[in-house]
Amino acid sequence: MVVDKLWPEFLHCLRVLDTSWVPDADVDGYKQFYQEAHIPTALHFDLKKVSPPVSGSNVKFKIPDTNYFQDYVENLGISNSTHVIAYDRFNTRPSFRTWFLFRLFGHDKISVLNGGLRQWIMNGFHVTTEEPSVEKGEFKVNFKSHLLRDYEAMVKIVKSQKEQIMDARGSESFYYSETEDSGGHIPGSKNIPFISLFNEDGTVKSKNELKKLFDDAGIDLKLPLVSSCLTGMTACGLIAAANILGKDDVSLYNGSFTEWGALSEPSLIAKITKTDS
Repeated sequence: MVVDKLWPEFLHCLRVLDTSWVPDADVDGYKQFYQEAHIPTALHFDLKKVSPPVSGSNVKFKIPDTNYFQDYVENLGISNSTHVIAYDRFNTRPSFRTWFLFRLFGHDKISVLNGGLRQWIMNGFHVTTEEPSVEKGEFKVNFKSHLLRDYEAMVKIVKSQKEQIMDARGSESFYYSETEDSGGHIPGSKNIPFISLFNEDGTVKSKNELKKLFDDAGIDLKLPLVSSCLTGMTACGLIAAANILGKDDVSLYNGSFTEWGALSEPSLIAKITKTDS
């Protein structure tokens, strides 16, 4: 699901999506990133429209309804037969979220460009400001609800311990700090920081290195697994890493710790310090 290199002569066979995104509400990714420079033939995939922030909710980023997602991707010229390549210019966080959303809506022909725009340029390929015109696609949604977990489901999982939980936040957030009275996690969850998935150049680590991350965290890829983080974004990176290792049924707790921390009683927030772990 991670593509190490895109050859310019094959771009016409694919639908390349620039997913560059930052959480700041006043930053328009289309204007500030896509229009500045993008891979030839790429179109802008706007996560702020597809998976927008939800005001007044404990869930930070919305899962779009099926009709909206279908219409949106069809207008990008995407059909069920289209192979989609997602990339961004930052830390692959939006690319993995995009990858997960396509899979959630039943489209497995989706890959992420390893290293994103940075690697594309480092490989000597050019960028453009030209925006392609495309014919509307025909996309039929096959929503895979088993890839999502809500708060009620997570409470049952914590109590039954029938599914493993992994957390993509940094260790400084995952573990409790007594001096700052901050941090904590869903009881029983294991920590694999999102940043640990990558090499210094922004490319994803090898299969052996990824497997070691899961092994060191005590996660058995043969057993059911749920991914979480703070807002449901970086958790998609852990799902992608598990997919690279052959596990394609990892679910996402989209509300993640933002929702969990807001709704849970104190007994459902594990406050374990790093020295106690």
